[in-house]
Amino acid sequence: MPESRATPVHWTSRPLPVHLVGSLPRPLCEDAGTAMSWFLRHRDGAELTALPYDRDPRWIIDWLDRLAAVPALEQVRGGASRGYADMPCYRVRPGHRLTPGDVAPGRTAQAEAAFAALDAIGATDVRVQVGIPHALDLALFGSGSVEAARDWLPTVQEAVIGEVAALAAAWGDRVQFQLETPAVLVAYHRTAREAWPLLTRDLSGQVSEVLRAAPRGRWVLHLCYGDLEHVPVFAPSDLEPAVEFLNGLADLLARLRLPMPTVHLPVTSGDAAPPTDPGFFAALRRLRRGVNVIAGVVAEAHPEETRRALRLTVEALGAPVAGVAAACGHGRRTPEEAVANMELAAALAREWSPLLTPRGEG
Repeated sequence: MPESRATPVHWTSRPLPVHLVGSLPRPLCEDAGTAMSWFLRHRDGAELTALPYDRDPRWIIDWLDRLAAVPALEQVRGGASRGYADMPCYRVRPGHRLTPGDVAPGRTAQAEAAFAALDAIGATDVRVQVGIPHALDLALFGSGSVEAARDWLPTVQEAVIGEVAALAAAWGDRVQFQLETPAVLVAYHRTAREAWPLLTRDLSGQVSEVLRAAPRGRWVLHLCYGDLEHVPVFAPSDLEPAVEFLNGLADLLARLRLPMPTVHLPVTSGDAAPPTDPGFFAALRRLRRGVNVIAGVVAEAHPEETRRALRLTVEALGAPVAGVAAACGHGRRTPEEAVANMELAAALAREWSPLLTPRGEG
């Protein structure tokens, strides 16, 4: 049996960083210099895990729309992506074959723009974070069904792995990779509990292949509940699925002698208040030791619930968190809401940096 995480909380003097999932609302994300400068201006003195630039405020919707121009594909359903039932999907045309170039997410060009902007604004002391959509998510959204996604997945996986390897070769340790996936937690939500071991094996295998493309890279794994139009695919009732997956992934990576990525763990979703029931966090007591967790608790409209959720996360882990963050990107917020979220995250970082138990709470 794995050792319990429920150990006493200790003192620390290390500053608690703020993690930025990446996206910003338009027009703040129109170019890399604008986006990255915005993050720097609004960090309020907080240390950042990295400096991101995401061109698409809705994550992969621009990529999904671009598939309409791929000769090997034909659209089987249109949509403006204003909801999960309003998204376009595609199928491979008869007589055609999907290639990695058809479905590549385009992160190499995005990284080039980010590094050029980083040099221009003189922020050379931070890493650039490059968001890497998980191949399973791309295959599911692109094809529109679980059945078709199985046929797409090998090609999409090859495309994603190719971009990760190219980024690692070009930029080395100046990059922080963020592997992004709502599909993992959605899969557990839609799968019977007795089938979770098989699901864990498949999902951890898929993720490990991507991590192995940059084995010495700095990685963050961003789990997600979906955030299209700032609405999740589902609202979580506990952290059991996340812990099930993360333990399976940690065990597999240990066998492969690969490091476990830092995990950005969303606690809340959409614009909902973070949960404050200790039972929601109880599964974290079973999380494998050595798995570093960024607490995705920051909800700007709910500051007190945010503070309580962060404390409950730390108590359940029995260990410090590796950072604080919103549950997802800021792209579906207004600019004013994004500022408020950054301000609350920076305040939490200050409160928790001198010691692991925040000042003023007993």
